[in-house]
Amino acid sequence: MFDQRLLKVTFAVVLLHVGLVYLLQSGLGRRISEAVIAPEIVARITPADIPAPPAPEPPKPIKKQEQPKPVKVTPPRPQPKLTPTPLPPAPDLSPVPTAPVVAAAPPTPPAPAPVPETPAPAAPSVPRAVGLGEIQCTRPAPSYPPVARRMGEEGRAVIKIVTDDTGRVIRSTVVESSGSSRLDQAAMDAVRNMRCKPYTENGRAVSATANQPIVFKLDN
Repeated sequence: MFDQRLLKVTFAVVLLHVGLVYLLQSGLGRRISEAVIAPEIVARITPADIPAPPAPEPPKPIKKQEQPKPVKVTPPRPQPKLTPTPLPPAPDLSPVPTAPVVAAAPPTPPAPAPVPETPAPAAPSVPRAVGLGEIQCTRPAPSYPPVARRMGEEGRAVIKIVTDDTGRVIRSTVVESSGSSRLDQAAMDAVRNMRCKPYTENGRAVSATANQPIVFKLDN
């Protein structure tokens, strides 16, 4: 029962497809589709009423041209005759002799200013050699060197001293050695602490030099 019903449905579907194919091939389907499509709408445009052009104006009358008035022409007055004025004589363009130009002598340069003479430097004053009594120096107090005392060194050293215009000892030199450099150095140290009286010459204090002996003895 069920198979018969399915067979009928299948047969009906096949017949429907066959019919559609036939309609398409015969052109019947095209005519049916053209009938279904709505007809075209044609619109007509009616031109509006165009107003008539205005009537042309009548031409204006042409005015007559006025005739020009005659112009009086005054004849020119006769010009007086001009007497030509004689021209002045041409100037003499011959070269004028000129005197030879003498070149001016160059100005004499000014004489150089005199250079002031530089005084020659004064010769250093030589200390005046004097005796110890003339400058009255203080008694020197030499210190006996301990090493010289232990070694039993004795001797007499003569030291040359130089004083300035105030009597101060400014320089000392060994002029006679004691035989020991330690004793000589002790003698020079002693004279540096001396103070002397300024030596005067013509009422003016000057530098002076004198010899100061110093004796070193172990029993003294």
